[in-house]
Formats: sequence, C-alpha cells, structure tokens
Amino acid sequence: MRTDERTLETRLEAARQALKRDKPTLALRNAWTGGQIAARLNDTRGLETAIEVAKEIRERTDGRDRADAETLVRYCSHCLVDAEAGVRRSASPFARFLRVSPSRPVKPCPDCAEKIHAAAKVCRFCGYRFE
Repeated sequence: MRTDERTLETRLEAARQALKRDKPTLALRNAWTGGQIAARLNDTRGLETAIEVAKEIRERTDGRDRADAETLVRYCSHCLVDAEAGVRRSASPFARFLRVSPSRPVKPCPDCAEKIHAAAKVCRFCGYRFE
C-alpha cells in the first residue's frame, strides 16, 4: 500500500473516531485531508466515505463547522463525478473545485493509454473510436 493510500485510510478513520468522541471540528479537519487525498488519487471509495462523514458532521453541528461540512460534501461530490467517469484533470482537484484553472479534462485511451481530451470521439494517437 502506498503512503497516500495509508494516509487516506488513517485520516478517514480518524474522522470517524472523532465523530464518535463528539469532536466535529477534529472530524472535519481529518475528513478534509482524506477527501483531498482521495480526490488526488481518484479514489471513489475514499470520496464516498468523506462525503458520509461530512454529511454526519453537517447534521450534528451548526455555524462554521456546518458550512465547512457542506463545502466538503460539494467538493467531494464534484470530484466523485470525475473519478467515476475516469476523467483526470491537469489542475489540482481543489483548483478544479474553485474553478481557478481553466484546464481541460482528459481521459486515458483504453487502447493505447495516452491522455486525450475527455470529449474526444477518436484517439489522436491510435485512432481508437469511443462509443
């Protein structure tokens, strides 16, 4: 298991444990870190877990923690859509969420594995036709 994957699991588990101990701010901090790592790795399971934790925090709190939890739900949901579609973007997931970078989404060609634009119908490297 790679370092990022171990850190992801550790942070999400720490978020769950903090919720059990009724420490929503600590849970939120760990969930944010886990969500960002999951987004960078395109890890759908990690993103789904971060969303679940954030929703629980949102239900239990108010004020700033509630607003931050809502932002985390939106961020991870946004990244989950891309991860499920197999789309990788050149900008960081957080920059994509904030729309800081006008980068174009890419996807790997299933035939030659080259990165091409997500909207491409034909791979410019090998001629593979997408359905």
